[in-house]
Amino acid sequence: MPSLKTNLVKRIDRLPKPTNAADAMQPLFEAISNSIHSTQDRFKKNVATKGKIIVTLTMARRQAPAKIVVEDNGVGLDGKNYEAFTTTDTDNKIARGGKGVGRLLWLYCFEAIKVSSTSVENNLPKHRKFRFVLSQAEQIQAYEESGVDGGAPDTGVIVEFDGLRDNGYRAKFPGRPAYIFQHFTSHFLPTFIGSRSPRITVHCGDETRHHPEEINSIIHRRETIENIPTADYGPLTLTLMECDKVASADLQGSHFVHFIAHDRTVHSQKIDGKLGLKYFGASDDRVFHAVLTGKFLDDNVNQERTKFQFEDAVLDRIVSDVCTPHIEKFLAEPLQALRQNQRTRVKAITESYPSVAFGDVDELQDKLPSGELNDDAIYGHLSRERYRRDQRQAEKIRAVLERLKEPSVDVNSFASAIEAAGKAIEEAEQKSLTEYIVRRKVVLDFIEILLEKVRDDTRDSSYQREDILHSFICPLRVNTLADGARKVVPAASHDLWIIDERLTFAQYFSSDEEFQNLSDAVASDERPDVLIFDHVHGLRQTEDPSRVLLVEFKRPGRTSYGADENPQHQVERYVRRLLEGGKLDVKGRPIKLKEDTVFYCFIVADIVGKMDDWTYSWDRTADGRGRFYQPRSGFKGSIELIAWDTLLSDARERNQAFFDRAGISGKSFFVEAQETSHQRLRAEDELAADTMSSADAATV
Repeated sequence: MPSLKTNLVKRIDRLPKPTNAADAMQPLFEAISNSIHSTQDRFKKNVATKGKIIVTLTMARRQAPAKIVVEDNGVGLDGKNYEAFTTTDTDNKIARGGKGVGRLLWLYCFEAIKVSSTSVENNLPKHRKFRFVLSQAEQIQAYEESGVDGGAPDTGVIVEFDGLRDNGYRAKFPGRPAYIFQHFTSHFLPTFIGSRSPRITVHCGDETRHHPEEINSIIHRRETIENIPTADYGPLTLTLMECDKVASADLQGSHFVHFIAHDRTVHSQKIDGKLGLKYFGASDDRVFHAVLTGKFLDDNVNQERTKFQFEDAVLDRIVSDVCTPHIEKFLAEPLQALRQNQRTRVKAITESYPSVAFGDVDELQDKLPSGELNDDAIYGHLSRERYRRDQRQAEKIRAVLERLKEPSVDVNSFASAIEAAGKAIEEAEQKSLTEYIVRRKVVLDFIEILLEKVRDDTRDSSYQREDILHSFICPLRVNTLADGARKVVPAASHDLWIIDERLTFAQYFSSDEEFQNLSDAVASDERPDVLIFDHVHGLRQTEDPSRVLLVEFKRPGRTSYGADENPQHQVERYVRRLLEGGKLDVKGRPIKLKEDTVFYCFIVADIVGKMDDWTYSWDRTADGRGRFYQPRSGFKGSIELIAWDTLLSDARERNQAFFDRAGISGKSFFVEAQETSHQRLRAEDELAADTMSSADAATV
């Protein structure tokens, strides 16, 4: 019966191309791994003293090697191993993580390959040699097999690789011995630190290194923690090492956790940011390396043994949840110096974001990696811990409430639990409220500065500042759709609470200008202010049509207006159009209002020039700074004119009680920052002056 045929050339061509030096060296690492396994099979427990591997790379100046030879004194290609060699996807070494594709990487990487082997079969020595070529058929060529004369032969394999292919391997393979040695050491680190490594000699150009002796000379302290229990990854073994800084000389970083699968380095995770260290030790010349192994890693590596089959986020979680506690203990002394720096950062973050301040600074630091100094990462750790606490608290409250429903319950026995749960909720909400209050303070301080800049600057560049002002208070946006068309939509958030607290949660629904006209104006003028200034915007807190909020802004500093820009007339025209019906809201639905709908209208403008003339006869507000108009007929409601300066001062007064309760200074955040900067500069000047005075005195 016919059977499926395999197109080996096509299959090899679809293998992943190398993206870095470690990938490019993988075929060589496969050959060396085969030799390591072969010597382990032959010498068993004595492999460290009797096993030998020699790797020779013939180098051109700063170019990839022209020839590589790997030879060992292992068991050789006996009948079983030779059959496995000539079978793709074999399971001959599956227990060791072999996927049966290492030889395919040879063909993908090298232009010419020769193999010579001496083994013992049926108590008789046998010699094999052949060429291994990339072709659709007869990949084994020039095959020769013979006996071996003389006494007991020294078994083993010699593999000669000539020429790197120009498919990424030649470009990515390191051309400097230092890089080759570094990747070699990093890749076989788990083998070298164990007790089952043969003696490996690497000749690279004029330089020679001996392993594992070479690696032992740079490891100053070592500790192995076996079978660490984990819920998601099974038992893991972690080896912690304090090394000379040359261990990281050619790596992009100083400190690493190496993830190992089947005695091979698959991924090296840099942890410099988590440790917050460059170097450590008495002479500031030490780095940290850790090696992590386990069945979970062995079972989840790809067939090329270059990547894991889970998301990179899993690596981050393993480092944070499994490795970090042991690393912190191992590096307790050098990490202690970083605690104060981290403490300062935690204080600053919790002052700006009180919602993550679920405990005192010491408690918060206990939830962080010891050397973590990145503000984003610190906030992320604290937020996750706050979320976990909230979840535990919510579960506790639910349990209490469920038990309270039982008919035989003694309510008094749960009083303390309910009180504790209520207190926790109160503290959490207070911190979240403080964070919201801080944001309000920053918004007010920032808008005050923007108003000054917009008024003072009449050049075209002022539009940039108007754009920023617009981003705070405009209740609508124009979005570009996939087909290039533009659509007016409600803003996700706004700060119209500055005008009136009733506007805090109001949602935009209409404008006195057609939505398409607004979209076209943005597309043609690139002027963001067309969305906010000189138009009446409709908002409402609910779908209930009994109350509508209208807002109209005039550009700060404006004094002259056209005859048709009287704000009272603009508002009245728009109210009439809304009551007459026929208009669509921002979602394309008909706007339906009742005859008794009350309209609360706000106009924000500097009360100067024409604006002053038009509204001169209006009633004055209670504080005398604004103006108020209530029509006797036409529509129910009112129109209030608020000056920009009054807008800010009123908003500050309304929120001052919250600022005081939260312990926030009445000064602008930006003024405080500026004063702090000035104080620092004055201190530096005074220090410089003192230094110069001391120098002058010494001269005299």
